[in-house]
Amino acid sequence: MSLKNCPECGKVYLDNPAEMCPDCYRREEEDADKVAEFLREHPRSHIDEVHQATGVKHKIILRMIRKGRIVGDVNIVYPCESCGRPIAEGRVCEECGRKILSQIKPAEKPAPEKREDQAKKNSGMFTTKF
Repeated sequence: MSLKNCPECGKVYLDNPAEMCPDCYRREEEDADKVAEFLREHPRSHIDEVHQATGVKHKIILRMIRKGRIVGDVNIVYPCESCGRPIAEGRVCEECGRKILSQIKPAEKPAPEKREDQAKKNSGMFTTKF
């Protein structure tokens, strides 16, 4: 076990699976209950509406979404991390995802030349000097 600083409040705590101090973890559980209760009544809410109604910080709501704590018949929307367009799952919208993939994908290589063409290029007389 190692000591770490809580990412929420900065207090020192023993490393645990929650990756935060017990006090902040307890608060996050209470916030999760508030969000879940609100979403049962308003399943197609925007993240700003959830924040306004519950007082739970945006980053905590997003963390719950990423951890899979908000699931089921709920369709909460939040902004794409790249362009800000509203999305209901993942971190980026489809268009930004395609842009990212096109940048990552290696450039198309030209088709390999046929062996006959290579044989013609390599034909000729080669000499070596002894």
